[in-house]
Amino acid sequence: MDPLLAAILPHRPPMVMIDALESPRAGAAVAQKTFAPDSYGAAEGLVTEGAFIECMAQAAAALEAQRLRQLPIEIRNPKPEIRNAGMLVGISDFAFHRPARCGRPLRISVAITRRLGPYRLATGRIEQDGALVAEGILKFYVEEHNSGIAETSPPEGQTP
Repeated sequence: MDPLLAAILPHRPPMVMIDALESPRAGAAVAQKTFAPDSYGAAEGLVTEGAFIECMAQAAAALEAQRLRQLPIEIRNPKPEIRNAGMLVGISDFAFHRPARCGRPLRISVAITRRLGPYRLATGRIEQDGALVAEGILKFYVEEHNSGIAETSPPEGQTP
């Protein structure tokens, strides 16, 4: 398992649904996953639809965990032995466009589109060989150590 993913995701094999987190940037990232035919989330040489949702959820979780790791320690968590917890709480507008074959990499793109207190809204897309496989919207909860801290400042002259 990738050491970065081991540090930021609570999942362990066989439930790890991303192999690498690539190009994380402010609010968006791309992850990769290649399913073996005997992987959890694979059946009859194809990736299951449920695995697509979990791939997107873990990519979004890894992106958010990366963001939290970059916050000052007093905001992030003064007790490193306690991890920030989170969970997927909903999905919407999911579309499954075509099957994805095992043994070929999936490109998982996610973007955090909204933060409201401990809740996050993310969009995701999965492609294989350049073709769209699945897309949808994820809703999840992230428990932060100090949830009273504003994540962004309002524009000057406006109140939150």
